[in-house]
Amino acid sequence: MNIDWAEMATGTAKVIVAGLIFGAGLPLLYTMGIRLWDTGDEDPQADGTAVVGRQFSRWTAYAIFAVVLAAVIIGVLYITQKSIDHYLGIELF
Repeated sequence: MNIDWAEMATGTAKVIVAGLIFGAGLPLLYTMGIRLWDTGDEDPQADGTAVVGRQFSRWTAYAIFAVVLAAVIIGVLYITQKSIDHYLGIELF
């Protein structure tokens, strides 16, 4: 019985990297998007007037939300690809 330690280490590293990206990376991106969206919002002044927020922050937040949404949709499609192929006849990946 041969144990391939290098192959086991490579597989473990792949799982750890994927876990960090999807387990902590996407929530981190979402949090950054919320923070940028908040700084890009209109802040009322003391006298009641509103000042237009930073538009760059708001558009960056929208871009981050689009990346997170795309990652979630791709992940769901990747997980359900065999069911979609079986029931609908559509090959995704």
